[in-house]
Amino acid sequence: MQYKLLLLDIDGTLRPGGYDRIPRENADAVNAVQRAGVQVAIATGRGRTGVGKGLLRSVRPDAWLCAGGAQLVDAKGNDLALHRLTPEEMYALVDFFEDYDLPLRFTFHDANYAYLGYERFVARERALHVDNNIADGEDQDHHLVEMPFGAFGFVPRERAAQFQQKYGYLGLRFVYSYPGSDGCDILQAGVDKGSGLRELAALLGLDPAACVAVGDGDNDVPMLQAAGLGVAMGNGSAAAKAAAAQVGPDAAPHGVADLCRALWPEAF
Repeated sequence: MQYKLLLLDIDGTLRPGGYDRIPRENADAVNAVQRAGVQVAIATGRGRTGVGKGLLRSVRPDAWLCAGGAQLVDAKGNDLALHRLTPEEMYALVDFFEDYDLPLRFTFHDANYAYLGYERFVARERALHVDNNIADGEDQDHHLVEMPFGAFGFVPRERAAQFQQKYGYLGLRFVYSYPGSDGCDILQAGVDKGSGLRELAALLGLDPAACVAVGDGDNDVPMLQAAGLGVAMGNGSAAAKAAAAQVGPDAAPHGVADLCRALWPEAF
């Protein structure tokens, strides 16, 4: 089958760890594949607002799969689909994270508002060369403007298990990107990058089998499984590699460019 849509994770895939933005070689290769007729989508745990200007260099995606599958966006920035947290889900998270003094932020259209631990978010992002457009939301009132459609926190796994004991009936899931990390996307039941891929493919009139998905973390597993071809980066987690149909090169120095050349040699 001719693949018609390429979905790319950002951090640890398009943007190797420690890089401020994606390598120029990756941008040039993705653009070449796009010119050859393959649509390109960015698939990230970040909300669309968290992908800063310049991060992707010259890449102009045809679509976006953001907030771990909760926000689908077209090339012009218009929402194609949006899955908002309910008030009950949001308030449960705020109450629990406040009880244990844990950082928590929510994704809105204009920024990611840190309801708890703003300074800790800023310090961690600075250390990781990441800019997620974090705003100080410790007044905890932005949900009065709109309800969020994504959540992210730093929470030890034993605390996440305690949350499930108390609020498991809500169906929220704590999805960690990498073993040993305490940073996790917090997703509603039925929402993840795999469901986002299927929803986006349907909106574009494509079969998921016509999609190539590339990622590196545990949160990419559903997307790698849903795609016709799932590729885990060589630096990826064990779960990502187990879920993928094949393992590609390491993200650094420009693994996505090497992968594009291997999958679509005619584009070069």
